[in-house]
Amino acid sequence: MADAGRSTIARLLVTMETLSSSKARNGLTVAELARELRRDKSVVSRQLRLLVELGLVERSPEGHHRLGWRLFTLAARAGDQRLLLLAPPVLRRLADVTGERVHLSVLHGREVLTILSESSRQVIEAVGWVGRTSPVHCTSSGRALLFDHADDEIRQLLKDVPFPGPGPAAPKNVEDLLHRLHQDRLRGFSTVNGEFNKDLSGAAAPIRDFSGRIIAALNVSAPSFRLGGRLSSVGQQVASAAVLLTQAISSAPDTPPPPPRNSI
Repeated sequence: MADAGRSTIARLLVTMETLSSSKARNGLTVAELARELRRDKSVVSRQLRLLVELGLVERSPEGHHRLGWRLFTLAARAGDQRLLLLAPPVLRRLADVTGERVHLSVLHGREVLTILSESSRQVIEAVGWVGRTSPVHCTSSGRALLFDHADDEIRQLLKDVPFPGPGPAAPKNVEDLLHRLHQDRLRGFSTVNGEFNKDLSGAAAPIRDFSGRIIAALNVSAPSFRLGGRLSSVGQQVASAAVLLTQAISSAPDTPPPPPRNSI
């Protein structure tokens, strides 16, 4: 790329970074942005016109400029790609530390879709669920993916879902589910024991992108005879691993995630 082209792109990036600063919370006019950048007002005006045309910046009727939704959409997609790139070693480490199978799942309508899984190498372990779905209301990953949903949103989402569910300990109705979800939020991770399957337990925590949006859930599941008595401690390990992934996704592309400790 020619030096002139690189210089133009660099200036545009600095412009967008300035629009993302706390000073630009309510948007900046051309004159305000020119002062912040210490550039000629006419030059800044041309740059903003281009960014507005591309949908990367939005201009209010009052002449205030702020970052556009197209930029956030691109950033969200990049976050999803970074998640798939950075997740496998964290899943492997968590499987080693807990001695149980680990899943990475996303919300798919009213169900949970598993997209990655790491074996614990135990003789008896939870089934690998990659490419399969499970109910959102009676799984630990499902509840973790609902952490940011309002109560009324959950009621609407699950209005046609048959309760109580396949396991004997599943929520009796949506209000019972909401009560359990509120408790899960307070401690930062969700746990289930006999809700999806009478012999299966699990713990999960949400993973967020740069904007704080929940994009996936990290989940450990195992036979209840092995996991049921240590759900709380495993839940804390899962939550710590989810924080590592969240931080790694939001960091610079060339910044590796911090090395997990024994406690994840």
